[in-house]
Amino acid sequence: EDDLAALCRLGPDKLCRLKGIGKVKAVQILCAIELGKRLMTAERRENLNFTAPEQIAAYFMPRLKDEKKENVWILLLDGKCRLLHEEKIYEGTVKASLISPREIFISALEKEAVYLFLLHNHPSGDPTPSNDDFSMTKRIRDSGRLLGIELLDHIIIGDQTYVSFSEKGFM
Repeated sequence: EDDLAALCRLGPDKLCRLKGIGKVKAVQILCAIELGKRLMTAERRENLNFTAPEQIAAYFMPRLKDEKKENVWILLLDGKCRLLHEEKIYEGTVKASLISPREIFISALEKEAVYLFLLHNHPSGDPTPSNDDFSMTKRIRDSGRLLGIELLDHIIIGDQTYVSFSEKGFM
């Protein structure tokens, strides 16, 4: 495994176990890694095309690929598919029943969103959708239809790969 990629996954306690790295240096290293991720994300955001799932996946991959827990994000778009807001709505072990359409659509209604993207990562690195992923997508899609907010895609991020429900014809 690439040493730099492995370094990105270490927490402060494990970094401190490395020769020559104390608590302050560990925090500095983790801050530099986070800054790099944010810089990559900001550069991609400027040219992000919301009709291209591969671009959205590339935008989120640096942020999500090394996470040890599942993170669920929403992207809220206006009627011209411009980004209004992005928000992490859940972190932890995800079961479809734990992600409530209510929280998603409260935010979407507040931001006056017309379209919605749902994204999450699979810490295993395998982005193959689970039954819970299919169930969650259907609940959110159906709830959105009632409110006039269309779910455009559900993208699952893996290790340097992704699955787009719209590309696979699951929507």
